Amino acid sequence: MTVSQKDVKKSKDLVEKLLKVNDQKYNDWLHQQHQQFIEENQDLILQALSAFTGQEEEEEKKEPKVNEQVSVKPTSIPVMQN
Repeated sequence: MTVSQKDVKKSKDLVEKLLKVNDQKYNDWLHQQHQQFIEENQDLILQALSAFTGQEEEEEKKEPKVNEQVSVKPTSIPVMQN
């Protein structure tokens, strides 16, 4: 279901008025809602970060770092005589 901008504005206005009655600011309340949502989804966030960092570690093992020296063993080149 798509929410219209008109419906969003109505809801926001009502919440702002209710918060004002309770001597609260809308932005403070909204920030609190964001923090609560993050806390409720903390396990998912940590799983995603673990998966992301796990992928990075595997990629780092495959590719040498930019400043990392790669050891190359010298090989002898056969010289052909005429």
